[in-house]
Amino acid sequence: MALRVVARSNETVPATAKPVAAQRRLMAVMLADVVGYSRMMSRSEDETHTRLTAITRDVIDPTIAEFGGRLVRSMGDGLLAEFVSATEAVRCALEIQRGLARRQGNETDPIRLRIGINTGDVLVGHRDIYGNSVNIAARIEAVAAPGTICVSQSIYDQTRAQPEFFFASRGRHRVKNIPYRISVYEVADQPIRRSLLAGLGAHWVGLAAAGMTAVVATMAISAVLLLRETPALARTNRIVVLPFTTADGNPADDYLADAITDDVTSELSRLRRAWVIASATAFTYKNSANEPREIGRVLKVRYALAGNVRRTGAIVRVNARLIDTASGANVWDNSFAYETSSLLDLEDRLLGRVATSLNDDVKRLGVRHEVGTLAADHNPLDARMRAMAASTGYATPEKFLETRRNAEAGLKADPDNARLLALTAHTLMGDVLNGWNGAGSAEVERAEAAARKAISLDPGVPLAHFALGYVLRLHGDHAAALASFQEAIRIDPNFARGYAQAANALVFLGKPADALPMVETALELSPNDPAVGVFYWVKGRAYFALGDYPKAIEALSESARVRPNLWYVQAWLASAYALTDQDAKASEALGVFSTRFGAQFNLDRVTQYYQEEQYKNPTLQTASTEMLKGLRKAGLH
Repeated sequence: MALRVVARSNETVPATAKPVAAQRRLMAVMLADVVGYSRMMSRSEDETHTRLTAITRDVIDPTIAEFGGRLVRSMGDGLLAEFVSATEAVRCALEIQRGLARRQGNETDPIRLRIGINTGDVLVGHRDIYGNSVNIAARIEAVAAPGTICVSQSIYDQTRAQPEFFFASRGRHRVKNIPYRISVYEVADQPIRRSLLAGLGAHWVGLAAAGMTAVVATMAISAVLLLRETPALARTNRIVVLPFTTADGNPADDYLADAITDDVTSELSRLRRAWVIASATAFTYKNSANEPREIGRVLKVRYALAGNVRRTGAIVRVNARLIDTASGANVWDNSFAYETSSLLDLEDRLLGRVATSLNDDVKRLGVRHEVGTLAADHNPLDARMRAMAASTGYATPEKFLETRRNAEAGLKADPDNARLLALTAHTLMGDVLNGWNGAGSAEVERAEAAARKAISLDPGVPLAHFALGYVLRLHGDHAAALASFQEAIRIDPNFARGYAQAANALVFLGKPADALPMVETALELSPNDPAVGVFYWVKGRAYFALGDYPKAIEALSESARVRPNLWYVQAWLASAYALTDQDAKASEALGVFSTRFGAQFNLDRVTQYYQEEQYKNPTLQTASTEMLKGLRKAGLH
């Protein structure tokens, strides 16, 4: 039954009241319609009303609120909601469908929804929203199959870079009261499976009658084929930027080559279909003679971008080559050679060249701020390059201090440089979280001020949102921390550490099952990341919180192997062994813990640590209680 766009009110409006003028707003609109509503009502009005009321109360309303939406109207057979974010609208719709599936898993006649989402200008009245954008959303919803979500071209364009979304085209449609064809895409949280018949039907929907004979024959053949998986229109170009080198071997310019590598990696995230391996993993290949085909096999990438830089004064010349790792051949080689004193020009030129080669397109950015030249004279840009280079590789107190000093030097000359502010905030929080360089509460305040200023100057710097997420976590505001980490990966869909910390925030919020896909994405994006031990730690604690101790042991063991200096990893590992009655391994793990960390952490100190504000949610309290129980069983006193 189609959703009717009307407003209802039981209030009486005085005859003398002046009508409130409608305002226009840009927003995402979600419409949902109950499949088979008339049939269900004709069978049993009371039962249908009771079921729909319960689902709206328990699933739909809280999910809309969770994703920052507003329920505009609910009319029994459907609903209309508005969102300020296209991404959050899609996430909300996916979670509603998942929630219905979980709730009704064993029901023979489950309630199913069709959902349509569009974005655009709407007229906002006193109690309702109107306009062409709402009408298009209603038409798109009618195209959706029962239990699925369909979106408009505008929603697709704004969200297709999100790694958790998978799309399949549902063709172009002529719909009632819209004078042009609209493109419709189905969206899901996993690759979409459909028959070849359906795909051909969508593709040929606009063919003239003269061509239909061939179409019918082809569709008849396709009807006997098995379902095939439609590749997501998400990120299909997998690429790694290998560490750039200096053309003349000048070690004084190594930092410049490293910084350009890191910057170009970030810039490639503007490619809409690019899956870009994190620079942290790429740097493990620095000064390595690995053959491109081997790199492609290990990192599961199709392309590798390599190059070198040569600086003369403020002018930098870049020679780059794009390599097809399947064959080892160059897609192009030394055909990109650009001399510039502007880093932004250099990056844009190189990004455009790669985009053309991969048949990809580039997300537009606003005005970017950068003061200084590429001269090696410690001007603001040079200071940022030195700071970025110092932050690559494995984190140490010395590296963080060098990074911060270079960033702060650049800020003296360019106090409104958002990237330098973000680097400062990130290193300050790194020092605080690791207990390095005497950092304490004063550094948390400085980090928060720097991160918020960076965001106010340029909200498109992912590291600023990432650093703010750490600040908010320390304040115990895990929902806000999650939002910050999610914003970082929305801006840079290849930000591996952003995924890992978003996963960690989900564990803090009591959603360990939701954390696991996020941390797997982090591991895929940066399998050799210097912080990969933390990735496995997040994964291990998520499994521990779910009570799956064998999988927790597997992840925590890997974390302890690559990061043996993290006391909490060793503690949770010893506990997991004890809780699975692996007494010998528990004793061995506890021995390692006591040898390395016993001077600082006895049972009372560990207990006190897990009574802090940030751990006060039911899921983590339960997990922490079980962890302490396991440590006692293992023999910690």
